[in-house]
Amino acid sequence: VRRAMPTRLLPRLRAALRPRRTSAASQRAARWMSTDHRRKQLETEFDRVDLNKDGVISREEFMEAYGSGGVKSLVAHVLDENVNNWPTCSLDTTAKELAVVMGEHKNGWVVVAGEDRTDILGIITERDVVRRALDHNSGDMTSLVASDIMTKKEDLITVSTTDSVWDLTKIFLKSGIRAAPVLDDDGHLVGFVSIRDAVAQLVEDHSTEMVCLNDYIHGSY
Repeated sequence: VRRAMPTRLLPRLRAALRPRRTSAASQRAARWMSTDHRRKQLETEFDRVDLNKDGVISREEFMEAYGSGGVKSLVAHVLDENVNNWPTCSLDTTAKELAVVMGEHKNGWVVVAGEDRTDILGIITERDVVRRALDHNSGDMTSLVASDIMTKKEDLITVSTTDSVWDLTKIFLKSGIRAAPVLDDDGHLVGFVSIRDAVAQLVEDHSTEMVCLNDYIHGSY
């Protein structure tokens, strides 16, 4: 027995079967987002990044391709400018007192400052303390003070608030340090940056490129 289709459903059926008209803009967008188009884009991008043309993107190639473009300033994204986070001491702070300060702040470094906390005179790290102890002939460090142990300001590796994250990362990789003080134009301390924060910012800046290239390498396109 053939049943007649309810009259109220006919307009809906005709509308569903009617060819849809799309605007020129929508058609262009569809072509732009097509898989073939994205694949060609990724192939071009992969070839651009793969400088050695060996089919593998190394860390150096990735950093070279994405390090210089689109990175953000230090102050806005990776600068720790909380003055209270900096353990400080004066030039005449004793070695024993330095150990106490490092222990209280659970930190491996101390800023040697003048009258103001931002007036940096030098920095003392655990490495400085160990090196000075090894160099000290008497073996007794109780007589040493911060000025005897610190790395002076003029000998520090510092960066500017206007340096890019990419410039900062290159400094870290070249020098082998893990953090650096940031100075303003007047030479005052405005904060610290670490290699962990710098790399994390680079990854965030280029997360889209990384995901797309990873999908391309593993055959998702």
